[in-house]
Amino acid sequence: MLHHEADHRANHSQPNQTTKKKERILVVDQDALTCDFLANIIKLLGCEFEIINSADEALEILEKTAFDLLIADFHLPNSKQLLETSLQKHPQLQTICMIQHRQIFFEALRLPGAAFVPKPFNFDDIVQKIHQAIHHKNLQQIENDFRRLRQEFFRL
Repeated sequence: MLHHEADHRANHSQPNQTTKKKERILVVDQDALTCDFLANIIKLLGCEFEIINSADEALEILEKTAFDLLIADFHLPNSKQLLETSLQKHPQLQTICMIQHRQIFFEALRLPGAAFVPKPFNFDDIVQKIHQAIHHKNLQQIENDFRRLRQEFFRL
């Protein structure tokens, strides 16, 4: 089941005060309360998002659509494959992995480049992780732009 930002927006749309590109976040979880909680947080942060309920569907969507951040429940079926594949095929994609059980945490630690948050999580923890992921993504973009500009400059 695919949910878009508009599904959660109702009549609370806010005017875009800048022309900056909004970050796009893909949330993968089966728990409706978690999805609603994350949707509200992501809206407050001014990001665009999609919420889906399966790791397999997330893999399909990631092949067609670019996202800046993936937030996924590690406990879902095929979630390990989702995280491994997304880290291999989309190394620029920031990833936050929601962990429910301590023994799964140690398995998830083997995934390089993923941040972790215990589930259930509190507001401050998840907001901090999202901010860190977006900040890291923006720093990567600045670094890539700098490299590209430097290469163009030295070609002249």
